[in-house]
Amino acid sequence: MSNLVQRVLVAVIAIPIILFIVLFKPIALFALAVILAGLTVYEYYGLAKVKGYSPQIVIGIILTMLIAISFGKFRLQSLIAPLGISVISPQFEMLGVLIMLGAVVILCVELYRALPNPIEQTAITLFGAIYIGVGMGSVFGINEYFTIKNTGMDHFDILPPGYFIVVLLVSIWVCDSAAYFAGKAFGKHKISQRISPGKTWEGAIAGFFCCVAVWVAAPLVIYKLSALPLHHVITIGIITGAIGQFGDFSKSLLKRDAGVKDSSNLIPGHGGVLDRLDSILFAAPMVLLYLQLAGV
Repeated sequence: MSNLVQRVLVAVIAIPIILFIVLFKPIALFALAVILAGLTVYEYYGLAKVKGYSPQIVIGIILTMLIAISFGKFRLQSLIAPLGISVISPQFEMLGVLIMLGAVVILCVELYRALPNPIEQTAITLFGAIYIGVGMGSVFGINEYFTIKNTGMDHFDILPPGYFIVVLLVSIWVCDSAAYFAGKAFGKHKISQRISPGKTWEGAIAGFFCCVAVWVAAPLVIYKLSALPLHHVITIGIITGAIGQFGDFSKSLLKRDAGVKDSSNLIPGHGGVLDRLDSILFAAPMVLLYLQLAGV
């Protein structure tokens, strides 16, 4: 079976499932984001191992998944409410607490591993957890943002979180595809031979504008997003189209440094989970930050 056939088959099967979960199953989306965070950071640590480092894989995976979980405080509260435990009080900011505790645990464990390069080992372990955990956690964090914002409103479906996340995913897929095909057809000016010799400025610009176009069109095509003002969708499109591509380049930098083509072969025809989520890991936190600062 050719690589192209594998890619198409996986996409045909996976995309409808993902869209269904995003639109209609918030608990499943929460679980999926946490699981993907664990798988992705495992691949990241695999790249570090290729370089000869020994990150604390188990602790790192646990910390990454906990960081991702911290972005679902509202949903988590609804699940554990029968126990009488509160996780959404202002006095308990889970993300900051987890990062501080994670740093302490990682350093303490490193004391007893007696391995060379402890600075590198601890830095790789903690950075991977923050990079992946915040990136994947922010995907569900966007769902949480709109869920909390809509709570108590007369029309809950004015800004349904699932549709917003679908547009975010589609805009990234369109950006990647447009950059690839435009680069193949018109690309002449390389962005960086050192990092990714196949990527061109022409492709990146085409991907950027197509991403913005998806966001501009979204409120016109999807009635439930029609309440989004034009200046917000343009700004979100700019953030996604620019920052998402930086995520792609950053992943390419890591793979180039490790000397590997794909982060793993977990997904037939597509490489690893990190290869598929590189753009969303950068774009989702910045979009969530913008939503909170702009009060969309």
